[in-house]
Amino acid sequence: MSVGSASNYALQKGKSALSGDWAISKKSVERKIGRHHIAFFRAVILGMDIGEMSDRYLETGMDLRRAKTTLTWIRDTLRQAALRSGKHREAHLIRMHIGAGGGESALSPAPTLDDYRAEFDPDGFFTEKELIRSYLDAYPQAVDTKQKKRQRLIDKQLLALKWIEPLITTDPVREDLIAAWFDPVISKRLALAGLPTIGHLVDRIAVRGYRWWIDVPRLGNKGAARIVAWLQGYESSLGALPQRSLVPARTVAPSLRTQERNRETRVVPLEAFAVPVDLDGTVGSNRYHGVPRIAAANDYQAVFAWLATKSGNPNTQRAYQKEAEKMLLWAIIERDKALSDLTVEDCASYRDWLSMIGRTEPDNWPFRITQSEWISAKKRERHDPAWKPFDGSLSPGSVRYAITVVGNLFEWLVRVQYCSFNPWSAVSKSLVAADSRSNPDVEFMRAFSAGQWNYLMACLRQLPATSCSARLRFVLPFAYATGLRISELVDAKVSRMYTMPLSNEIGVRWMLKVCGKGGKWRAVPLSSEVIQALQTYFEYRGLSLDITSNPPDTPLVSSEIGTGSVTTSALSKSLRSFFGEIAQSLMMDGKHIEAKAFDHATAHWLRHTCGSHLALSGVPLNIVQRLLGHTSLQTTSIYTDTSDENLWRAVELAGFGGENETRL
Repeated sequence: MSVGSASNYALQKGKSALSGDWAISKKSVERKIGRHHIAFFRAVILGMDIGEMSDRYLETGMDLRRAKTTLTWIRDTLRQAALRSGKHREAHLIRMHIGAGGGESALSPAPTLDDYRAEFDPDGFFTEKELIRSYLDAYPQAVDTKQKKRQRLIDKQLLALKWIEPLITTDPVREDLIAAWFDPVISKRLALAGLPTIGHLVDRIAVRGYRWWIDVPRLGNKGAARIVAWLQGYESSLGALPQRSLVPARTVAPSLRTQERNRETRVVPLEAFAVPVDLDGTVGSNRYHGVPRIAAANDYQAVFAWLATKSGNPNTQRAYQKEAEKMLLWAIIERDKALSDLTVEDCASYRDWLSMIGRTEPDNWPFRITQSEWISAKKRERHDPAWKPFDGSLSPGSVRYAITVVGNLFEWLVRVQYCSFNPWSAVSKSLVAADSRSNPDVEFMRAFSAGQWNYLMACLRQLPATSCSARLRFVLPFAYATGLRISELVDAKVSRMYTMPLSNEIGVRWMLKVCGKGGKWRAVPLSSEVIQALQTYFEYRGLSLDITSNPPDTPLVSSEIGTGSVTTSALSKSLRSFFGEIAQSLMMDGKHIEAKAFDHATAHWLRHTCGSHLALSGVPLNIVQRLLGHTSLQTTSIYTDTSDENLWRAVELAGFGGENETRL
C-alpha cells in the first residue's frame, strides 16, 4: 500500500470520530447571513469584480463558481426575508440583476457643470463649448439616460439592502455549527478534523497556534488564513485570537507568549511557571553565604542566568533549558523543595525518576505525582495547555545526558557563588533497572537499513507535488549523502557552497562549508545527485538553476511558505510526519513490526544512516569521521559494529530450529 493510503486512512478515522456530540446531523443545516455576506453582496451591486470580492470577504477565496453560488444564495435569502416582512418592493429590487455598466468609476455620480468648471478651469481659460466637451468626455453618464437609470436602480437596491440587513444578519457564536456559516465543502473538511462548531474551531486555533490547520484535510495555509481573518471580523462575539495564532511561532517574542498565558504552579513550560514564594530558593539551604557573582535573587532567575551563558548556540540553549525546566518543576512539584534545597538523596531520586518515567506500571510507580501528569502526546507546542515535558520514556543515553546537563548547571552555580555545593558530584550515573515488563533497547544505533531506505525513497516518489514534498525530495537525499546534523541542514546557505577543479579530469566538485559542534568548520562534499536535487528544488522555489547566482543568504532548505530559512523544529516535525505516514501505511498492510522503525525514526536517523551505510560499504573509517565531523574516531566506530547482525546470520545459516541433524 502506498503512503498516500495513510492520508485516506486518516480521513476514514476522522469520519468515524464524528459520533455523538461530534456527529454532523444528516438533516441540512440552515446557513446564516453575516456582515461579511452583506459586504460581499454590496460590493457586487456596486460593480466590483466578484472574484476579487470573494477573495476579500468569503472563506471560499477566489473560486468563481462557488462565489456565484454564494451570491445566488445571499440574494435569495435576502429576498425571502423581505417577503416575510411584507416588503414586496424591496424583495423585487434585491432580486434584480443590474449590470455594472463599466465598473465602479462609471457608476460614480457626475458633478454639476459648475462644480466641474470650478475644479477643472477656475481661471476661465476654456470656451463654454470646450469646457462642455471636456465635461462629457470625463462624465458620459451625465447625458447617458440608460446609465442614469441604472445608477438610480443601484441606489434603490442599496437602500433596500440597508433596510433588510438588520432584520437578517447575525454574528456567529461559539455554539453555532460550522455548517451554518461556511461553504459546505469547507465545513465538511473542518468536521472531518473534529471541528463541528465555531467554538471547537476557535479553541483549536487558540491551542495549536498558527499551524492549527495541519490536521484539516485539503485546507492549506491560504484557506486557514481566510478562516482566521473571518473569525477576526467577529471578535465582538467570539473574542480575540491569541497573537501566536496569527503569525508563525518563531516570529512571536517569548515575552508576548508569556503575557498571553497565566502563570501557574503546575506542570507547565518554564516561562509560564509560577514559583511559590516559599520555594523560590531565596533562603535555600544550599545557597552560598556571601554575595553571588550573578544578579539572581532566586533559583528561577539563576537558571535563566545560566541559560544566557549558552546563548551562543540556540540549539544548545533549547536543549539545556528542557533539562533545567524538568528538574526545577520536579523539585517544586514532586519534591516540594526549592532547587537550591536539593540534597544528594534528592538528586539520586531524580536520576531514578528519569529512568523509570514512561516505562513503569502505575501500580509500581513510587513517586507522588503520576506519570500521566508529566507525559503528553507527541508534537505538542509549548503554548498548548496539554503540553508536558515528556512525550514518552527516555533511553539510557538520554537519562545520562540529562544528568550531565543538570550537573553542569549546579557546577556553574557553585562557580558563580550562588550555591555552596554541587550535590550531583556525589551521585552515580548508574541507572535503576528497567521494569521487567518493558523492553530495553539492546541495539542502540538508530539508522535505516538499506532495504528500509529504498522503501522510504519509493514512498517519497509517490507523494503528490506540494511545497512539503518538494522540500522532502531534496532534504532526504541531501541529509543521507552528507550526514549533516539537523541544525547544520538548516544553517546551510548558498554562500557556503563553492567549487574546486577535479585533479585528473575536466570538471568541478561541489563542496559545502559547515559549522559544526563547538564552532568547528569542515568541508562536506556534495554529490552530483545532491546538486541535481538542489536545482530541482530551487526551480520549484522560483530561484535560479545557476546556484551561486542566487542571493548569498539563500537557505538551501526553506520554510514551506516563502523563501526564508526553516527552523530545526519545523524541519524535524516535517520529517517525523513523513516517517509516521510510512509507518501508518505499513500498519494498514499488516506489517506491524516493520512499521515500528519508521514510527520511532527521527531526523537524526538520517545522519546515522549515512554513517552506517558508508562504513558498511567499505569507506575508510577516517573518511567517515571527517564527513560527519566527529572529534573522536571511537565515536565513528559504532557504524562498523555489525556483531548483532553477524550473530543472527550465524544462527540463521546454521539452521537451528528445524529438523535436528547430527552436527557433532
